[in-house]
Amino acid sequence: MDKVIFNKEEHRYTLVKDNGEKIDLVSVTQLLAKHGLVSDYSAVDADVLAKKAERGSIVHEELERYVKYGEIGFTGELQAFIELCKEKNIKPLKSEFIVNNDEVAGTVDVAGIIGENELPFIGDYKTTAHLNQESVAWQLSLYSYLNNEEIFEKYLVFHFPDADTCKMVEIMPIPEIEIEKLLECERNCELYQKKTLELDTIDCEKIIAVQRELKKLDDRKKELEMQENELKTFLVQKMEETGVKQIVNDYFKITYIASSERTTIDSAKLKQEMPEIAKQFSKTSISRPTVRITLKG
Repeated sequence: MDKVIFNKEEHRYTLVKDNGEKIDLVSVTQLLAKHGLVSDYSAVDADVLAKKAERGSIVHEELERYVKYGEIGFTGELQAFIELCKEKNIKPLKSEFIVNNDEVAGTVDVAGIIGENELPFIGDYKTTAHLNQESVAWQLSLYSYLNNEEIFEKYLVFHFPDADTCKMVEIMPIPEIEIEKLLECERNCELYQKKTLELDTIDCEKIIAVQRELKKLDDRKKELEMQENELKTFLVQKMEETGVKQIVNDYFKITYIASSERTTIDSAKLKQEMPEIAKQFSKTSISRPTVRITLKG
């Protein structure tokens, strides 16, 4: 049976075939870097990068030993990960396992199941201050493509921006057709070109015109709301001074509403102090896809 040998020091994967033939494989990280699909750290000081890489290695090793053997280490990142797993009902089942085909190989940080429905997930650990979601999407999508044993329904990043924080970010996978296009480019010694959406001049002009008009209306709305608040403040004062509770004429009706106590639930405090109860009465809804448009200048 074919097997893959990983040289950690050289970060090199070698496929050993049944007949003894050895094939050097391209690593997922090398592939993405070659095609410009990872973050560029060339401007960062080398010493800073070295320290961050050392921290990342320590955290990865602790997380791996926890998932594989249940060992509790000493880093704050591990403790934050354990707490997050309890909160989100995450069960990590596998750690640091190799996925490959005859061309590319990579090592998956973690995989397991999540939620009451126990959906299978594939995950990656990131200890960078900033999370490049597009880069991670490519990484996880390639891992999933190379994996022949199971289908993952969730693509997750466990982000450790500092020593005491672990955030879970769900990632939208890259379409399989784009993964295959990337691999085809690699075979043909071509650079992969990311898919872009070009808008013609008419579309751009329409977007700008609509957004500018909305901005004018929003500014006017805020101005009118300020005037309304001033009028209401004046009316409350006069109605309290005179004891009048209602003003009615041919044009409008104004009713005085006395102050009252209102009780609300502090949802943030409830989630913090009684997470199980908060989870029991939480409701999940799915929003429709949309876009955010922001005019420059």
